[in-house]
Amino acid sequence: MNALVTIGRGGALAKMKGAILAPRAVDYDTTFLPAALEIIERPVSPTARITARVMLAGLIATGAWLTFGRVDVVAPTQGRIAPIGETKVVQSPEGGIVRAILVREGQRVRKGQVLVTLDPTISGAEAAQARVALLSAELDVARNQAIVDALDGKGFNFVAPAEASPMEAETNRGLARARLAQIEAMLAVGRSDSGAAASASVEAQAQVRKLEQSLPLLEQQIAANEKMAAKGYVSRLRVVEMRRQLIAERQDLVAARATVARFGQQSRSAASSSIRTREEARAQILQDLVKAQEEARARREEVAKTVLRSSFRDLRAPVDGTISQLQLHTEGGVVEGAKPLLTLVPDNARLEAEVMIGNGDIGFVRTGMPVKVKLQAFPYSRYGTIPGTVVAISPEAVVMKEGQPAVYKARVALDRGYIVANGAKVRLRPGMIASADIVTGTRTLLSYIVGPVLETGGDALHER
Repeated sequence: MNALVTIGRGGALAKMKGAILAPRAVDYDTTFLPAALEIIERPVSPTARITARVMLAGLIATGAWLTFGRVDVVAPTQGRIAPIGETKVVQSPEGGIVRAILVREGQRVRKGQVLVTLDPTISGAEAAQARVALLSAELDVARNQAIVDALDGKGFNFVAPAEASPMEAETNRGLARARLAQIEAMLAVGRSDSGAAASASVEAQAQVRKLEQSLPLLEQQIAANEKMAAKGYVSRLRVVEMRRQLIAERQDLVAARATVARFGQQSRSAASSSIRTREEARAQILQDLVKAQEEARARREEVAKTVLRSSFRDLRAPVDGTISQLQLHTEGGVVEGAKPLLTLVPDNARLEAEVMIGNGDIGFVRTGMPVKVKLQAFPYSRYGTIPGTVVAISPEAVVMKEGQPAVYKARVALDRGYIVANGAKVRLRPGMIASADIVTGTRTLLSYIVGPVLETGGDALHER
């Protein structure tokens, strides 16, 4: 049964094909009729029916496609390819003269490799001068410390810095001894004065003891002689003479006691003066020691700075990477301090696209939206696009150039860091100009056609 149906269909198709391809037979019944009657009597052509049906089907399909077909709505942006994180900027903290440029634009370098060498003449002279000043301060510290130790009874022990030459060490040891001898001489004068006063006080005390012992005896003699004079055995003149002697010795005792007190006070004053002289000398030496220590500390910092500055004469690569934006081209030229000399793109840095979003599109862009990145160096019609995702949007607009509208910066993470060209993977380079279409949604084709019309009509309806 199926075979018969197939044969029947095949026969019908064959007849239709024959009717179309075979030469049309002359219809003599209508050939010689008037034109109007000929049109009425002639049967409808099957070709017209087929054409009308095909056109109707095409219109229906087009309408369905326009109604149900959807396309991406994109926010076009412009930007460039950049490494994730800032590129490493190499600069000299201080100005100097370029001695050697050891790299070129685009060259790959290793971490720690010398890129540029600056003339160390100035920094070397400053370092030498700082070391001389440091040695002088350390010698001052050693001298004053030795004197203080000697005054404190620890003995004279001068320890010269390791950097000092034997002659410098011996000279400063002699200076310390001379200063200590000067202090000891002043202390000796005080001790001498105190000793002399003490000796005089001892002599006066001996005189006091002598008078204190002789006065009672003299008083006893006077009493005995007065008794004998009353009996006429002794002359009254003798008694008077003895009384005069008693008065004189009493006065001598008072004077001797005053002398003891005076010389005792002088001895104490001399001893106190000696102690005061020693303390004043020690305080002055300690003050000089502290000052010298502060000076040495400051000079050490200065030496450290000069050593650090000397190390800056060799500018080295902070990471493995590729040289970019080399600003040095002349050996012997002068560079300014803190001025960027070159940039270094790290090898292991992932690339991303930095794009600028206009104010008209920023309201529709969100993080996580898909992006199609097109490279200016590789036309997308031939090499395609690189897919990506919006990962960050700046919170506020920035003005890139004066006179241009403000834009928002956005970062697009790339799904891959290369593009296929002529069958080979070409790695992207920082700085490549790129455009990115951020897919913000979809819409029907019909809305693209009807939207402008409705917008124009809506605006027109508001006119006066």
